[in-house]
Amino acid sequence: MLSKSENDAFVRQRQQIIISAAKICFSRSGFHGASMADISRESGLGAGQIYRYFESKEFIVSETIKSIATSWRVFLQDNLPKQSSTRDIIDAESPFWQDWPYQDRCLLLEMYSEASRNQSVREVLAQEEQLLIADLEKAFSRQYAQVSPQQRNERIQFLLMLVDGVACRAFGDKNLDHHEQGRINGILTHHLFG
Repeated sequence: MLSKSENDAFVRQRQQIIISAAKICFSRSGFHGASMADISRESGLGAGQIYRYFESKEFIVSETIKSIATSWRVFLQDNLPKQSSTRDIIDAESPFWQDWPYQDRCLLLEMYSEASRNQSVREVLAQEEQLLIADLEKAFSRQYAQVSPQQRNERIQFLLMLVDGVACRAFGDKNLDHHEQGRINGILTHHLFG
């Protein structure tokens, strides 16, 4: 017989197995293209077992989106304050992006797509973005104490647009002009970090 804490840990472990399997399926087929049978096969758990931990596929999608959004926020919290130029941000092959795996790139695009038609996903993203902006404001106020709060906020907003744009566009376009990237980096770095 498991204690309550052991049982809670077991439930969390099973839920994580299911969400990890769902991420693989969703990155391949999308939130709506992946089936419960796909998730069951990928997780190694029967459909009945999955339904013990998640009442529906929609609930799995919701929990997966929360997981992706949190991972994206943490990734940006950890990496944006370390940048002193936009060079690595606008280069999808740079060290900046190495800790954001291909599967997560696919899931991020799927999540943004889902947000365009699903209010609850938009709310999850808005909540995570508020946490991210608050954290970046703290980090940037230490780094750029001479810059007004409004200017810091504008820089943060622009950096977020930039990383979202790279995440949504540059990962799929391998034919970008590197000379033009360098020119644009110079302009952006001067205005954002100069």
